[in-house]
Amino acid sequence: MSYINPSYTTRITGIISGIDTDALVQKLTYNTTSKINKVKQQKQLLEWKQADYRNIISKMRSFKDKYLSTTSASLTGKFFTLKSAVTERAEDSRYVSISVPSDCDISSISLSNISVATSAAATSKASVSQQIRIGFDSGSAPVDLTGKAMDITVGGITKTIVFSKAYGTVEELAYDMAELADTAFGTDRLSVSVVGGEIVINSDGTEVSISDSSDAFSALGMSVINDRTNRIDLSKSLSDNPFEKPIQSDNISFTINGVSFSFTKDTPVSIVLNTINGSAAGVKMSYSSLTDKFTLRSTTTGEASQISISDEEGNFLESVIGPLTEENYTQGRDASVYINGVKVTRATNSFTIDGITYTLKESTDQAVNINIISDTKMAMENIKSFIADYNELLELINTKLGEARYKDFPPLSDEERAAMTESQIEKWEEKAKSGMLRNDSTLRNIASAMRAIMYTPVSDLNDNSVNIGMTMASVGISTENYSSKGKLVIDEQKLAAALENDPEGVIRLFTQKSDKIYLPTNPSEVAVERYKESGIMYRLSDVFEDNIGTLYKTGNLLQIAGYEGTSTVSNNLINRSLASYESKLDRLYNFLKNEENRYYNQFAAMEKSLNQLNQQIQYVTGNNYK
Repeated sequence: MSYINPSYTTRITGIISGIDTDALVQKLTYNTTSKINKVKQQKQLLEWKQADYRNIISKMRSFKDKYLSTTSASLTGKFFTLKSAVTERAEDSRYVSISVPSDCDISSISLSNISVATSAAATSKASVSQQIRIGFDSGSAPVDLTGKAMDITVGGITKTIVFSKAYGTVEELAYDMAELADTAFGTDRLSVSVVGGEIVINSDGTEVSISDSSDAFSALGMSVINDRTNRIDLSKSLSDNPFEKPIQSDNISFTINGVSFSFTKDTPVSIVLNTINGSAAGVKMSYSSLTDKFTLRSTTTGEASQISISDEEGNFLESVIGPLTEENYTQGRDASVYINGVKVTRATNSFTIDGITYTLKESTDQAVNINIISDTKMAMENIKSFIADYNELLELINTKLGEARYKDFPPLSDEERAAMTESQIEKWEEKAKSGMLRNDSTLRNIASAMRAIMYTPVSDLNDNSVNIGMTMASVGISTENYSSKGKLVIDEQKLAAALENDPEGVIRLFTQKSDKIYLPTNPSEVAVERYKESGIMYRLSDVFEDNIGTLYKTGNLLQIAGYEGTSTVSNNLINRSLASYESKLDRLYNFLKNEENRYYNQFAAMEKSLNQLNQQIQYVTGNNYK
């Protein structure tokens, strides 16, 4: 809620007395305005405190989502000890990739006769676009093109060729055009031929266009036959594109795999493709300007993958694909591979057997041998990432706990802000906002709990009096020094050795799970047993649940400050205090309004009395005061 000083009816005061009434009223109400400013300062301090709390809640939630959620890898052995499948020959990785679980107990896998799964596909039998054709009227020969120019664009580069003589036959003109094009673009970049008495121009894999505004076309006997380009423009409509088999109907409808589609000749090609690709037909259609062909491919692989097409109205599918024959259509094929001598057939190239995921990438007849090795490097990187994030969170909490409080820098009033520059306000508020959570008891308990988790031994699940024989310090993770306030450092050699020599021990240290479930209502002896038996991650999870959780109870920090996206965003201790301040401000502003009105009314009465007195004096003395 924002507060605005009360507005009053415009007052004309001090006319008779000459007194600065506004200044006097301001002084007389100083005690009330001081109370208002004090309450506003208290409210601002509380809002800043809530913002600091919510920033910490946000950091804790991010940490929890990354490492402590039920789906995070850090609560499983995969995060702390990983295994990798490596091909004996590096070049064999092009054929297959394998993912193995951390508890994989085999050391090698042999693959042979890999055949990848394919999808059904249909492709245009030939180029779908018309080729550029130039007409030559032999009846007008000879056609004098001396000095005449023609602009030709190949692959986005435009060149101008200039003719130097007259031509009596189309073959003679085509020969010279080919010579001039070779000079302009390089040998054989442009193909020039004569078909049916017309000059046909093409360039393999490249768009070609000719400008019919070139002055060569003003010569008698020359003309551009088609739309002056040899490629489909997806942004243009079906009817505006130079299909070799032009679209013949105003309305176009067809079916693909039993799904019906309807368009008009004015529909852009891109819309047609997007509609097909987003449908339930299970296919993707695309156009390649390189080959000038359309491809229709099934979105699934395997022998069950197939495509059926049919034009209902118009000839769209006939224009872009043509009838499906052995020449332009291939059926989907299942993947097959021998794994340790046993043939496996699947409809897809990625499948899982006994917890091992195989991804076939390229067919080959040669054998591919794979070794299963422990990947301590990846586990090391995971643990380093966890420790870095833990340190960052703990440092934030410690910083807020120790942040200096500058009581000589209270929140600025509106009048004080108006008298300062932006830079001055920024520097002032930097100190005014400092120390909002200094020595906060809830944060102090969180920091203390986080530190204790890291050095308290984890007990054996069967006997709480016996530890599992591995601690954070024994795997090379320890507190830097006292002044670091619990931040952790890693002895990478020591950690690598632990991951290599006792990966299961590292997993237990971090992820051992007690059979005592977390409940806020657990008796103390149950809570103590759960804590002693829990690995590092579950201990941290309990601390986070205590403070930012919403599952079993509302966490302590949420009860205090609330957080967006939860029921506590408005229902929290700070918001209730803020509401109290708002009510107090409402009362003070109403009191100020009445107080000012009373004083202004008193001064108005005084002015009225003085005016009457002046009138009496004028009457008695006969003087004319103005």
